[in-house]
Amino acid sequence: MKLSEMKTSDEVLTEALRDPAYAAEWNRTTVARAVALKVLAYRAEHGLSQRSLAKRLGMSQPQVARLEIGEHNPTIDTLARLAQGLDIEFAIDVNPFKREPRLVSKEAQTDHAVATYQAHNATVLLAAS
Repeated sequence: MKLSEMKTSDEVLTEALRDPAYAAEWNRTTVARAVALKVLAYRAEHGLSQRSLAKRLGMSQPQVARLEIGEHNPTIDTLARLAQGLDIEFAIDVNPFKREPRLVSKEAQTDHAVATYQAHNATVLLAAS
């Protein structure tokens, strides 16, 4: 198969999202993937191994690895630990579906939004800076 005949990752994802079960899981892990990207970016920017980052955060290396996989939504305690250890601010807004957020700034909703998804007729927004 030629490289030009291969599907892009976006094409593969688009096809996978046609499956309702896959789409539901993809939606459910939106925040987990966004946090994973933040942790990975921080670690890469600072030239840290998972072990050294874990030490900085007071976690084990396997805990950092699980965060970076992005399959499980982090707890509020984990977000607090990441905020303190990495100097990253997180804002979470959960509001009724189709209603504009009132408690999170427009800047957080646009410039700093890293994850948005719908669950249980509500919109969940995670902003990070």
